[in-house]
Amino acid sequence: MTKALFKRNLRANWPLILFFSLLLILYFSVIFNMYDPEQPDLFSQFASFKFPQAFMAAFGFDVVTTNLVGFLGAFFYGMLMVAVPMVVLMVLANKLVSQMAERGTLASVLAAPLTRREIALTQALFLMLCALFLVALITGLGLFLSSVFQPGKLNIPAFLKMNLGVLALHLFISGLSFFFSCLFSDTRWSLSFGSGLPVLFLLLQMLSKTGSRAKVLQYLTPFTLFDPLPYARGLSAWPQTMILFLMGLLLYATGIGLFMRKDLPV
Repeated sequence: MTKALFKRNLRANWPLILFFSLLLILYFSVIFNMYDPEQPDLFSQFASFKFPQAFMAAFGFDVVTTNLVGFLGAFFYGMLMVAVPMVVLMVLANKLVSQMAERGTLASVLAAPLTRREIALTQALFLMLCALFLVALITGLGLFLSSVFQPGKLNIPAFLKMNLGVLALHLFISGLSFFFSCLFSDTRWSLSFGSGLPVLFLLLQMLSKTGSRAKVLQYLTPFTLFDPLPYARGLSAWPQTMILFLMGLLLYATGIGLFMRKDLPV
């Protein structure tokens, strides 16, 4: 890893990271504040609005749970904690490699005494640390808010495991986007696959929850490997978490290999 390139990435992308960090903090704080241990069944209140059952199921709002971890899992980790970091990681993955190659920015980087391996490793590490930062931010916020406003209500081991699971998912998502950013020097193709596939996987996961006929769609998306609700029920999800971690690392490693061998328009 090269510190100069890492700092360059940080200077160029900190406004984007800050914006999405604040967005996550806002969403999490609002949803956390909605939890009432005396009346935890917010799901029945949603039902009073007469939303279609398929709509409720797609967003995970049809699952009844009364503990704080389950509440956060259903209302925040089931959709928002997947979709919001996914957007920023897809954008960053494209900017870190494909966009730099397309705009010729890599020419100045490669002119420095750096190997392609060092450049690729730095970009991959920066993207992985961004995923880790976003998850760690919300993990810390959840622990802080629960200790102040809901002391003793949060199952901390289950909450930490749920965050580890969503971190594994985002390492897979960012690894997939990084792979296509390394594969294509044209940002149109990089975004088409690096952003298009994660969005497609998310939509398939949502559709798979809308009814028994659509349930088969869960086998077409790796997003099925992350389900926040088993953590609230005390169930183990280590196999799914490890699969996502390994797939993510494999995609990063493959992307680095592609970058080291490809012809760059510089």
